[in-house]
Amino acid sequence: MACEFFNEQAFFDHLSGDRELGAEILNVYLTDAPARLRALSEATKTNNQNLIIKYSHALKGISATIRAEKIAEIAEDIELAARQNHLEKVNEYLPDIEKILEKTLKVLRNYLEM
Repeated sequence: MACEFFNEQAFFDHLSGDRELGAEILNVYLTDAPARLRALSEATKTNNQNLIIKYSHALKGISATIRAEKIAEIAEDIELAARQNHLEKVNEYLPDIEKILEKTLKVLRNYLEM
């Protein structure tokens, strides 16, 4: 099931096809990704550049791991903007990443229910 929010084939290829391990990782992502996005959002409210970099980098990493490529790309854009101290640009990305994460989580939940 390759879709724009989750590249299942690439994810399981990376895990040598281990479906049980994949399900465990996806379940962790369902909890971890929203928590990291909340932390990122809080950091943007205080313009804390270091925390914005930290949480966007973490969200990028966990999203890349499960091959949620859209989330990883936007998180990387946020991280780069923060590193360049373009915090107003960071705020422009937040609504997009929130919407895409919501859609990604829905896809993952549906996948895990199969």
